[in-house]
Amino acid sequence: MFTNLLPNAPANLATSNITATTVDLDWDAIEDASGYDVFVDGVLEDSVTTNSYTVSGLTTATDYDIYVVATNSKYGTESAPSNTVTVTTA
Repeated sequence: MFTNLLPNAPANLATSNITATTVDLDWDAIEDASGYDVFVDGVLEDSVTTNSYTVSGLTTATDYDIYVVATNSKYGTESAPSNTVTVTTA
């Protein structure tokens, strides 16, 4: 019997505290995830084990597309991407 070992996609990705160079992210925790990969403009920014992250080193007055992927290290799988949020730094 095959069991789907892919974690669900992270839901409700949201931004807060947008500054000239940083943005805070948070999303719903996924039960089957051992971690999360944070992508900025399609490039892996960081891998984290919590359902929040602060993106730093951004450029002032610039648009960024951000999404998150849940990972399951036990099975080496990853989810579909979360919703994409577009932020403009201050």
